[in-house]
Amino acid sequence: MLTTSARPTAGKPAERLPTPHELAALTGDRDRVVDLIRICSLLVVVVGHSIMLTVDASGGSIRLGNTLGDVPMLQPATWLLQVLPLFFFAGAAASTHGWMSRASDDPPAAGHWLFTRTQRLLRPLGWYLGVVLVVLAGLTTAGLDAAADVVARLGVQLLWFLGAYLLVLAVVPLLQRIRTPLHVFLALGTCWGSTALIDAIRLHAGPSWLGYLNFLTVWTIPAVLGVAYAKQILRPGTAAAVSIGALILDTGLVHRGPYEISLVTVPGQQLSNMSPPSLLLAGHAIVLCAGAVAVRRVLATIAGRPRVWWWVVLGNRGAMTLYLWHLPVLAAVIVLGAVTGLDRADVQSASFPIVVGVQTMLLLALMVPVVVMLSPLEYRPLPWWDGPVARRAGRARDLTLLAALVCLGIAVLMVSRYGLLGDGIGWLISGIGCAVTGRVLALRPAARGGGDAVPGDDASLQVSASRRSTTLDESHRRR
Repeated sequence: MLTTSARPTAGKPAERLPTPHELAALTGDRDRVVDLIRICSLLVVVVGHSIMLTVDASGGSIRLGNTLGDVPMLQPATWLLQVLPLFFFAGAAASTHGWMSRASDDPPAAGHWLFTRTQRLLRPLGWYLGVVLVVLAGLTTAGLDAAADVVARLGVQLLWFLGAYLLVLAVVPLLQRIRTPLHVFLALGTCWGSTALIDAIRLHAGPSWLGYLNFLTVWTIPAVLGVAYAKQILRPGTAAAVSIGALILDTGLVHRGPYEISLVTVPGQQLSNMSPPSLLLAGHAIVLCAGAVAVRRVLATIAGRPRVWWWVVLGNRGAMTLYLWHLPVLAAVIVLGAVTGLDRADVQSASFPIVVGVQTMLLLALMVPVVVMLSPLEYRPLPWWDGPVARRAGRARDLTLLAALVCLGIAVLMVSRYGLLGDGIGWLISGIGCAVTGRVLALRPAARGGGDAVPGDDASLQVSASRRSTTLDESHRRR
C-alpha cells in the first residue's frame, strides 16, 4: 500500500502533494505494475458491485437482487468483471519482493512475518467493524428490523476476501521455494488438481463442507503466479500460452458442465463458482494472472507514465478503505436515489441502465473524498496491537502463532458467511480471540532490546514534496 504525507507543522503551511513528475522521480525503484494491477482490480470490483446490485424496498421490506440473475445474457461479462484473483496476485508479488530483500540477510520466522501483515490488514477492519456494529445497534434499537438485517448481512459480506487473503498469505513463505518454471507448473498443477478432486467428491454425494477447502487451493493459484512474477521465472510467451490453455479448458468445463458460466454468485444458480470457489474459478485465476505476466511490459509502460502513476499512488494509499467502504457508500447513493424517485428495482425498465450508470459514476466520485478522509486510519498505529513484533522465535511458538492466524482467517470467512447474526456472532468472538492470541504470541520479549523486531507490514509510501524524501514500505525493500 502507499501513503502520501502532507501534514502541516506548527507555523508552516501544509505541504503540497508532489507533482506527477516529482512523484515519479521519488518512486523510481518501486514495482509499479503490482500497484497498477492492485488498484485497477479494486476499481473493477467497485464498479461491478454497483452494476450488479438491485434493491426493491416496496412493501416495507428490503429485497436485494442481482442484475445478472434477472438478465442472464449478461453473465458472460463476469469473465471480465471477476478480477479478484489479480488482487491476490499483486499481494503475493509484493510480499515476495519484500521477502527476498530480507531473506538474503536474515529471514524472519514465517508466523511472525504473517502477523506483521495481519497487523496492517486488521487495523482498518477494526475501525470498519466498529462503525457497522454501532449502526446495527442503532437500527435495532429504533425498531428498523429490515434495515438492521441488511446491515448485519451485507455489512460483512465482503470480509470473505480478507479471510481468504490471510489463508493465502500463510503459505507465501512456503511458496518462496519456487525457483524454476517446473516449480511453478508443479505448484499450479497441485492446486488445480486438488480443486478438481475436491469438486469431484463434493458434487457426487460428498460432504458439502469439503468445498471450503477450495478457499485455500483456488486462491493460492494467483499467489503462485504472483511469486513467479516477482522472481521473473516465467517468460511472457510461456505465460501467454498458459493463459490461453487455461481459457480453452475453462470453456470446456462450462460446455460440458456442471459449471455455470457466471463467475459470481447469482440468484437461482445451481452451483456457485465463488462460494465455495470452484474448479472454473481456479482456471479463471490462471487465465488472468498468467495473462498479467504475459503483458508485464505493456503494463510497465502504462504505469511508467507520470500522470498515471500519480493516480495509482493516490488510489493505493487507501486501497483497503476503498474496498471496505464502497458498499456503505453505494447503499447511501441508492437510498438517496430512492428518495428522489430513482430506484433500481426493475431491471427491465428503460431508466434502469441510466440510473445505474449515473449512480456508479457518483459512487466513484464520492469514494475520492471518503478515501481521503478515512485512509489515514489505515496507517494510524493502534496501542498494543501495533507494538513491535519479535523477529525470531522458537519453532513451536512460531507454528502456534501461524495456526492462530490461520484460525483467524477461517473465522473471518465464517463471519462473512453468517453475518452478524446467530453463529456469525460466535465466529466474530472466536476471531477476536485468535487475533488477541496472535498478538500475545508475537510480542517481542523485553529482554531482547530493540534489535530483534520485525518492521510493520505494508509499509506505506510516504511522500513529502518539500522534503524531497520518500519512505518505501517494507513491501519492497525491507520486507
